[in-house]
Amino acid sequence: MPVRSPVMPSAPTPIEKPSSRTERFLNGAALVMTKSWKGNLWVWLPAIATDPNSGPTEGIMPVLVIQDEATHHIRHLFAPSYTYNGLFGQTGTWRYYYYPTEVSQLFTTASLSQHTNSEIKGRYENPSAGGGLFYVRAESYYTVTGSNRFFGVGPQTDKDAESGYVSKETVARAALGINFADDWRATVGGRYRKFATADNMIPHTQNLASEFPGLTGVGTQHTVTTDYRILWDTRDSPVTPSRGNSGELFFEETSSILGSDSDYIRYGLEGKRFFLWKNPNYVTVVLGLYEWVNGANVPFYELAMVGGRETLRGYGEGRLADRGRLVLNLEHRITFASLPLMGIQTNFEAAPFVDVGTVFPSPAQMQLKYFRPVYGSAFRAAVKPNVVGDVEVGIGKEGPAVYVDINYPF
Repeated sequence: MPVRSPVMPSAPTPIEKPSSRTERFLNGAALVMTKSWKGNLWVWLPAIATDPNSGPTEGIMPVLVIQDEATHHIRHLFAPSYTYNGLFGQTGTWRYYYYPTEVSQLFTTASLSQHTNSEIKGRYENPSAGGGLFYVRAESYYTVTGSNRFFGVGPQTDKDAESGYVSKETVARAALGINFADDWRATVGGRYRKFATADNMIPHTQNLASEFPGLTGVGTQHTVTTDYRILWDTRDSPVTPSRGNSGELFFEETSSILGSDSDYIRYGLEGKRFFLWKNPNYVTVVLGLYEWVNGANVPFYELAMVGGRETLRGYGEGRLADRGRLVLNLEHRITFASLPLMGIQTNFEAAPFVDVGTVFPSPAQMQLKYFRPVYGSAFRAAVKPNVVGDVEVGIGKEGPAVYVDINYPF
């Protein structure tokens, strides 16, 4: 969801003369899925997702959007859901977004599954506190997750080495930043993480502790870090960007004085660039990410990882792990239909992409033969500058993967 409070959409209004069969179909679907209620809006969404780790999930998510009567901006958004997954059974989830000002956001969620999984989370973010001078963010959550996978350390790990485990994770983090020179921000933050592993629950999969005896991080560990970031950002939107550039330099270190069991430093650089074409329906996006973790006893879950929706979209989350990672993403976003849905303009996009990434034990040991390519395409409905509904379909050397989520992956 966006940081800036979006304008409240009005009741669905069909366009008089849709210009194509695609637009007529999409407009009709919106009329079925939305309903006006006391000046507010109900949206009935299918909650369908799948990924290589947890498999397919199906359900429904009714979303209630409540407006501020004076400004017609969204002030409250409720998004409960009911889903079913073959591993975890039935799951009930509660999500609530509150926009106390035009640029700040409070988000809370809680979920409970029949088997294993549960979560409770809260986050507050204000990028323009103190009259626009300060950036403030605070977050805390507790999760129990049963779909974790680990294949070993290194770029050449084999899929047959797959192991599973249940994680119980408690995290608290906060960051304070200063905005300056129009496009720059400097932040300092802290993070506490308690991570505990338990026996695997996934059928036909080896247990992490028995498959990798002596692996650092198995059991219960505490990690306490401080991090420093410099951000340069000229993009037109932090949530649904279509032009501009951004770059972020980050550095993180653990603190044994504050109780960290691990001892390491992490640093890296991430850059994004949006290339515009003469045709305004075309945008080419390039992302590059380099990260390096160095220390004597880095837990396996704090290593640099590749795989998942934000790195290699043809592999499961955390498929590759090592001290360092390098990821390159290239996608070409094509707007093939645009029409008013729920009273606001919605763009429908296809985005063929190529992802390439690897992990390595040291920069000098990075090898071209270990880079893993992924080819695929994304399909999106973008309501700018607010929300993007996203489906990512990628194919790597180990088969296909499908991710369904909110907002662009980058």
